Amino acid sequence: MRLPALPRALLVPALLALAPLPAAEKSAADAAFEAARGAIVTSNPAAEPALEAGFTFLLGFPEDSRTRGLLPALEALAERLPEAARAGYREAYARRIAAALARKDLPAAAREGILTGIASAALSRQLEAEQPDPAALAAPLRALEEQFPASRALPSLRLGEAKLLAARDPEAGLARMRALAASPDPEIARQAAAEVRLADLRTKPLDLKFTAADGREVDLARLRGKVVLIDFWATWCGPCIAELPNLLRVYEQYHPQGFEIVGISFENSGLVDEETRRQPRNAGRPLDTPEQAAAKLATARQKLLDFTAKWKMPWPQQFDGRYWDNEFGRQFNIRSIPAMFLLDREGRIVDTNARGAKLEPQVRRLLGLQP
Repeated sequence: MRLPALPRALLVPALLALAPLPAAEKSAADAAFEAARGAIVTSNPAAEPALEAGFTFLLGFPEDSRTRGLLPALEALAERLPEAARAGYREAYARRIAAALARKDLPAAAREGILTGIASAALSRQLEAEQPDPAALAAPLRALEEQFPASRALPSLRLGEAKLLAARDPEAGLARMRALAASPDPEIARQAAAEVRLADLRTKPLDLKFTAADGREVDLARLRGKVVLIDFWATWCGPCIAELPNLLRVYEQYHPQGFEIVGISFENSGLVDEETRRQPRNAGRPLDTPEQAAAKLATARQKLLDFTAKWKMPWPQQFDGRYWDNEFGRQFNIRSIPAMFLLDREGRIVDTNARGAKLEPQVRRLLGLQP
C-alpha cells in the first residue's frame, strides 16, 4: 500500500474514498466527481465509461482539488481490466491525454493537472519497478517545470526523482536529497532530511525506544547482536496482511537463531483533531473531548492487540493511534506500508524493503547460516 510522492496506490484511495454527499448538498462538481469515482472503483470497471467520466470531471472542474489523483487512478485502472482489454484501454487513455493537451482553449489548471498526472504516474511506475530508471521521469518532469515552474507538485516530484536517482547512484541521490533538505517547502524539507538520515543509518546503528501496546519496553540497543526486522504496518493494510504468513514462517524458523521482529503500527484511532478537521469534509466538526480521544485510542489499541493475538504474532507492537502521522513513521519518512527495515547484528539498516522472497535469504545471510 504505497503513499505519494505520489505513488498511485495511495493517491487513488485519497481521491476516491470520501463518503458521498447527500443529494441536496451536491454541486455540479460533486456530481461529476462521484460519477468518476463510481466508474473507477466499481468491482467490474468498464473502460470507456471510466475514461468518459474521469475526463469529464477533470476538464470540467480542473481547479477542484479532487482531480489531483484522478489520472494516476485512471492509468492504474488498466491493471484491473481483463488482460485482453488492457492494451486498448491504454491506447484510448493516451489518445484522451493527447487530445486534451492539443486543445488551445484548455484551461491552465487542467493543463497543469494533466502534466502533473503524467509525471506522477511515471514516478509511480519507477518506484514500483525492480530496476528504477530516473530517466523515465525526466521528460514529464521537465515538461511540468517548463510550463508551470511554480507548480505545487514540483517539490514532491523532485523528491521522488531523487529517490530514483539514489537507487541507481547512492552518492548522487544523497547529494540531491541534501539539496532538497534546504527546500522552502517544509514538508519536502522534512522528507528529504529523513531520507538523508536513513542513508546515514546504513553506516551506524539505529536507535529506537518505546513502550509497546502490551506494556513491554522495547529498546533496539538491547537487541544488538540480533538480526532485527522493523515492520511498519497496520491491520487495515491489505498488502501488510498478505505478508504476514511469510513473516510468521521466517520468525518461527529463525527466532531461535537470533532473529527478532519489532512492529510499528499505523493503526487509526479516528481522532478528530486540528489536522483532520482541516479536511473539507470535516469542516465544522467539533474536536474530540479528552474522554472521547482516550476511548478511541483504547479501542484502536485493543483492536491491534486482538489482531496480533488472533494471528499469533509474538513480537512487540508500537502504537500511538496517529495513523500516517505515526511518530516513527514520520521520523523515518515512511511513505508506504508495509515497509520493512532489516538490521544487521550491529543495528545498521541493510535493507528498507525486506519483503516476500527477499526476506529469508537475507536473514540467513545476516545470521551467518549457510545459503
